[in-house]
Amino acid sequence: MSTTLENEEKVAELMHRIQMHVMPPSGKMPGVLQRLRPREARPVLRGELCTSFGDDGPQLLFSEDETRLLAEHFTQFGPNVIRPAVVNYRQFCSEVDQIFSDEDAQENMKSMTLSSSPGFTVMSTFQPNNIEDEERFLHVLHRVAALCKSRGVAIKPIYVDYDRSSAPSPSMLNTRRGGKVTKEQFVRGFPFKKEMSEADIELICEKYATPAGDVHFMALHNDVAEVLPDPAQPFPTSPLYLRPDCTEWSRNETPVVARIQAKVVEKRVRLKDTFQDFDPLRKGFCTPGQLKAAFTILNLSREIDRNDFENLMSIYLSDDGLFNYQAFIDDVDRAFTQPGLEREPLTVIDMPGPQHTIAARRDPMRLTASKLSKIGYLEDKIRTFVTKRRCEMKPMFQDFDRCHKGYITRTQFARIMSSMGMDLDEMAIAYLCNRYCDLGNHTDINWKKFLATVDPPPMDVETAMNELTSPFIAFKPRPYFDTRGKVISKSRSSPMLTKVM
Repeated sequence: MSTTLENEEKVAELMHRIQMHVMPPSGKMPGVLQRLRPREARPVLRGELCTSFGDDGPQLLFSEDETRLLAEHFTQFGPNVIRPAVVNYRQFCSEVDQIFSDEDAQENMKSMTLSSSPGFTVMSTFQPNNIEDEERFLHVLHRVAALCKSRGVAIKPIYVDYDRSSAPSPSMLNTRRGGKVTKEQFVRGFPFKKEMSEADIELICEKYATPAGDVHFMALHNDVAEVLPDPAQPFPTSPLYLRPDCTEWSRNETPVVARIQAKVVEKRVRLKDTFQDFDPLRKGFCTPGQLKAAFTILNLSREIDRNDFENLMSIYLSDDGLFNYQAFIDDVDRAFTQPGLEREPLTVIDMPGPQHTIAARRDPMRLTASKLSKIGYLEDKIRTFVTKRRCEMKPMFQDFDRCHKGYITRTQFARIMSSMGMDLDEMAIAYLCNRYCDLGNHTDINWKKFLATVDPPPMDVETAMNELTSPFIAFKPRPYFDTRGKVISKSRSSPMLTKVM
């Protein structure tokens, strides 16, 4: 059992090495493996698989035992296997190609590659040497990593000049971009010769020496980089941290269908035409994605958050996962008409008024009884101040409300109160804002509503203004027939012609 587990671990390690080999930008099977790929529909010979690794040169460096272990792992058994072709090459290729679908594994392997040079993966085959005094080497490696971290030094950029030049040079004794330099070049470019002794540098050269006598600086760079943080400096950010708002708004207590109905009445939106564009068969159902698209087209998406959308789906969602938009439209259209009106011909339907759109236009706060009492005290204080001094507050509010929207900001409201001589602190301003901020925020104050409370006009002035601003209605005599078709009496139809007794 233990032997089987060891063999599986060895096979996993060998597959990892092969994936490291095919990972660079070329992304191709090496050597004979690439030529065998058209034949992956059938099993191949064990000798063909062994030859494919051997003909690929020293880049994979598989021993004969490792190749035989891979061949035994992918050997296929069964009645459909025709000897001697018993190696399942399709399974082998599929396991190797898994590296291209695993993004996390790709990122881990990219950190171990030498550079962006295509076709070179020497780092995937080099293994540092084993030395006698391993504890001392770890101490030296720790010192190198600490010096690199404190002084901001990276090992790789120091030695890449020795192997990246494309021009022929006598100093280039290794393969271009191979990650290796000679021992003399490594000692000459080592950045910590004053801080470390010659014996420590010799120990590093012995650890990362190649069979040809060179020093693999990329292996040292990767070992040092494992204990160093990310050299890239973090970008300066200024995250927005909003204060928790415990205010209760009337919007949260209003049903989502009622708010959509108020917005539809306000904008006179035709819902049915937009939904039918997504329902060519006119079945009365659409998908949740089409519902979001319809709300976006109708400019209603800003009025609905995620919780409102989920509530709406829970109300009108059918068993097959579709949204019943026909029932939704029928409920919204109740603001314009009455279902079954054809059965009651004498019923009079009134047009929707301001009370039907108040849920879409206003969103006041829900205040407690203690807050309402304090706000009432402040209103009485301001009302008494205005009555005694006969202050004209409306022109001052109009100066700040240039667009005639009926709203000013909280700062402007505080400036007006200060200019009038009102001694209101920040807490008093906050209480008044809680009362007269009815747009769902803490900044816009409805100054017309505020003036109607603290500085109401006299009764006769209000009556005169209503008569002045109301439309002219000419005299119209009563009709001869009532709604039921009966003749109206003379005294009721023409009251002006009746004689005064």
